[in-house]
Order: sequence, then C-alpha cells, then structure tokens
Amino acid sequence: MQIAKLGKWVLVTGLITLIAVGLAACGEKEKPTIVFSDLSWSSAQIQNAIARQIIEHGYGYPTDSFFGNTIPLMEALSSGDTHVTMEIWLPNQQAAWDVVLAEGQIEVLGKSLEDNWQSAFVIPTYVADANPGLKSVTDLPDYAHLFTSPQTGNKARLLNCPPGFACEEVNEKKVLGYDLGEYVEPFNPGSITALDAEVLTAFQKQEPILFYYWGPTTLANRLKTEFGGYTILEEPEYTEECRASDMACAYPVAEVFIAMGNNMIDEAPEVADLLRKWDFSAGNQIAAETYMNESGAEFEGVAVWFLRNTDEWKSWVDEAVAQRVLDGIAG
Repeated sequence: MQIAKLGKWVLVTGLITLIAVGLAACGEKEKPTIVFSDLSWSSAQIQNAIARQIIEHGYGYPTDSFFGNTIPLMEALSSGDTHVTMEIWLPNQQAAWDVVLAEGQIEVLGKSLEDNWQSAFVIPTYVADANPGLKSVTDLPDYAHLFTSPQTGNKARLLNCPPGFACEEVNEKKVLGYDLGEYVEPFNPGSITALDAEVLTAFQKQEPILFYYWGPTTLANRLKTEFGGYTILEEPEYTEECRASDMACAYPVAEVFIAMGNNMIDEAPEVADLLRKWDFSAGNQIAAETYMNESGAEFEGVAVWFLRNTDEWKSWVDEAVAQRVLDGIAG
C-alpha cells in the first residue's frame, strides 16, 4: 500500500516537473536558423565559416548554408531563401544587385573585404620583360601568338573568370569592346580551382599565359613573392558610361559588401550588429587562406584556427560573446 502511494507521488511529481519545463520552454522564443549564401570561392566560404562559429557559439542561433553561384544566390537572398551574403562585389554584380535592392527586401550592413583589384588581362612579369612592346590591351593583336593554344587555334587564349561569376560575361564584352574578337578568345577554366591550378603551373614553368585574376588573394601574393610578379595590361580608366556600354575600359577598384535580409535583421538584431562591425582585412584573408592551403583544413577548421589565433574579431563582439565563442570551439 505504501509502495503504491509512493509510486503515485513519483508519477505526479514527474508530471508537474514536465509541465513546468514545458511552460518555461514556451516562454522562450525559439531562435531562427540563419542561412548563409555559400558562394563558390575561398574568401566567401572562409568568412561564412567564421561568422557561423561566432553566431552559433556567441549568440546561440543555429546556422546553415546554401551553395551556389553569384546571381542565383543574390536572388535567393532577396526572396528570403538565404539570409546573409558575406560578399556582394560591386560593380561586377551591379545590374543584378540594382534589381534585388529595388525590391526592398535586403539591406547593406557593411564592407567585408578591403578594396580589391581585378583585371581580365594579366600576364606574368617575365613575359612582359621579354616583350617590352606588350604594355596595353591594344598591343595584343601583335602578341597574340604568345598565348595561342590547341583550343583557340591562332587566337590568344584568355583564361577567363570562373563560370557563374558576373566577371565572366564582363570579360567577354571587353574582348568585343576592344575589337579583339579576331585575336583573343575567352576560355572557360571550369572552376576557380582549375583557374588557380593552371595559372600557378604556368608561372612555375615560366610559360606565357593571359588570364583574369584579382587580389589581394593567396595566389596573387605567391605570384608576386615567389615567381617574379604579374603585370596588368593597361586599359582606359573606368567610367560609368563605359560600364553601361561596351566595357572597353579597366575594372574599377571593387567594393565588397555584406547584405542581410530585412526580416532576419528584425529577428536577429545582434547578428546584424556583428555584421555591421565586420572587418575582414587583406592580412586576415591571406593568413586564413594560407593556413587552409598549407594545412589542408576544411573551411570549418580554418574558422576555428582563425578564432583561436587572431584577436581582431574580438572587437566585433562584446567580451562575453567572445568568451562563449572561445569556450564553444575549445573542444
């Protein structure tokens, strides 16, 4: 009889406890999952990984990512399928950006990278030194023979921007805008990894190559410090009129912004505040990419290394958040 009463007491007590826990949980608003646009190049994926570690451990929000190319992911950001894009490159993506910005669903929070150079017409400095008459894009008809290949016949092979990047189409327009169609043929590298590999191999073998690239990046830094450097062929100065017409001018210095969906800004204001303070310098970028290349670490591992071994990110958050992040990655 006493055992039966005790069993009832335990059962009732357990039910009361479960109800209390349930009511407490109901009082706490569940935090939304923040989905990142997982763009297909290293600096964007490294920044995503670092931001996700800070947001998960520091603020308690679950995160996810959606992999894709520039324009589809910009549309996904505007529609709410993703919530954060760490690298909006302007003016490369200007046309698509103007469309989604006009829809009023996203907001620019700050800059994510230092201003970047880029060019469709880069050659090794050892090629420039051996051919002093090759200084400008307009000189290419006389030097196309240096860069011919089985794929392009008697035309110079221009190793183009990776497919899916806005600069792929820009570079194709540049070739036509300079009336180089008879002399230069843009060639699809297949991927950013293939682009990097072919450029590096050409420099290692001291072979001629005409290619698109940008900086500051780990590869651009290696080409400069280990292989004698690169030379950017001269082009007319960039103007808005040029961008709106035939693109027959240099790229401007690129500005790289962070964007976030308005709805998620309202739901996760502390995350929006973090991204407004974000400052991923060229030094940080090159250090992180160098660690990744030398260690073979995946992006998550690079993020953990960065958070453990640098201090600049701690200025983006308060001390308590920084400590939670460090505690969270301690294992």
